[in-house]
Amino acid sequence: MQLAIKTSQKLMQVLSPQLVQHLEILQYSTNELEQYIYDKGNENPLLVVTDASVKTQYEDIMQLASYSDKSYSARYNAPQQHSFNAIEMKFAVKESYEQFLMEQVPMHKNLSSLDLKILTFLIQSLDERLFLDVDLAIVAKKCHTNVLHVELLLDLLQTFEPIGVGARNYKEYLLIQVDNDELAPKLASRFIEADLELVAAQAIKQLSKKYKTSLHDVKKTVDYIKNLKPVTTGDKFETIPYVMPEIEVERQGEEWLIQLNRGYLPIVTIDKHYVEMLKNDPNCKTYFKDTMKDALLLLQGIEQREKTLYELARLLVELQEDFFHKGIETLKPMRLKDVADMLNLHVSTISRAVRGKYMKTPHGVYALQTLFTKGVMNISGKMDSIMYIKKRLKELIETEDKQKPLTDQQLTNTLSAEGIQISRRTVAKYREEMNIMSSYNRVFG
Repeated sequence: MQLAIKTSQKLMQVLSPQLVQHLEILQYSTNELEQYIYDKGNENPLLVVTDASVKTQYEDIMQLASYSDKSYSARYNAPQQHSFNAIEMKFAVKESYEQFLMEQVPMHKNLSSLDLKILTFLIQSLDERLFLDVDLAIVAKKCHTNVLHVELLLDLLQTFEPIGVGARNYKEYLLIQVDNDELAPKLASRFIEADLELVAAQAIKQLSKKYKTSLHDVKKTVDYIKNLKPVTTGDKFETIPYVMPEIEVERQGEEWLIQLNRGYLPIVTIDKHYVEMLKNDPNCKTYFKDTMKDALLLLQGIEQREKTLYELARLLVELQEDFFHKGIETLKPMRLKDVADMLNLHVSTISRAVRGKYMKTPHGVYALQTLFTKGVMNISGKMDSIMYIKKRLKELIETEDKQKPLTDQQLTNTLSAEGIQISRRTVAKYREEMNIMSSYNRVFG
């Protein structure tokens, strides 16, 4: 018997407890962070959590970074002239539920009045889970169009906040969540589409054998799917918490003012009296050290969250200047990865920063996720939205000679002549996503 020693190199990233907590705090929405702060205050005797309504300033806790030049300036205190009443806002959102979703409609030049009519009908047809409760054929008939057109608009609705809106069943609800997560495991969608029962039964070995994937990767994917957001039932408005914009952007003269709105977050301080008492007790050295470390991690995490959100907002104002000037019809395609590279951060950090957060702009309140749209580079160096490209493909196919339908290569050539640089494989992919048959099947299918 021969024994052999094999060596290999493996690069692993180990996150420090500090970074782990910072990332956890970053991903919280205002409502979630509020609850997290109160929970921490109950756990840690060194922390004093004061309701924000009786606290006027935040500077005595920490000094936040600032940014100011001829184009941008920032204010970190709670708004004074444009304050929010949480209770009024909650009722306002309930009363304007449809408006909440309609404000997310990317009303750019490529959306027709019929598109808007279909979107409105779809939004009005959501049930208490925010699932679509109407057959697409019925929508097509009422709007005097075809099912393919309605499916295209449903695809758009399913990109809205909250994630999962517009799903037609539980499986599609999970798939929408996966599609919105750039960090989702590669096999997550396939597991959900074909083997959700095996996932529920945690049949790790069976899935590993079927997909020729390691047990480790299969378990990681199964755990990911099990941790996806469950379906919310009950009153439909409970599925959408009242919106508290984390960021406000407004125009003042020649400057854009970027303000972080934390007016209703509780204020966190450290109890100096309790610190002195524990620090001078020789029996409490370890306990004091642990609780102080935990308290500082919370304060640093809140500070880091606000710095990251501000830097993200500053970059968004720079990259999407037309949007802030003219509205969502001028929104440019933009990816999380592009923003992450510009801020020298990991894409997962930007994904957490965007999750469940909203921005108040001169044109309304928008989910940050809404500002990130996919696109394809055109010949002029600009990006065309995928929504526009799919719409153009659909138009070309609808107007083709039915006896000689356009092949994917002919569609590619037409789009290329219009300045849209796209491969034949991508054209085929978009066509299939819209459930449009190939040219051969459109003749003989």
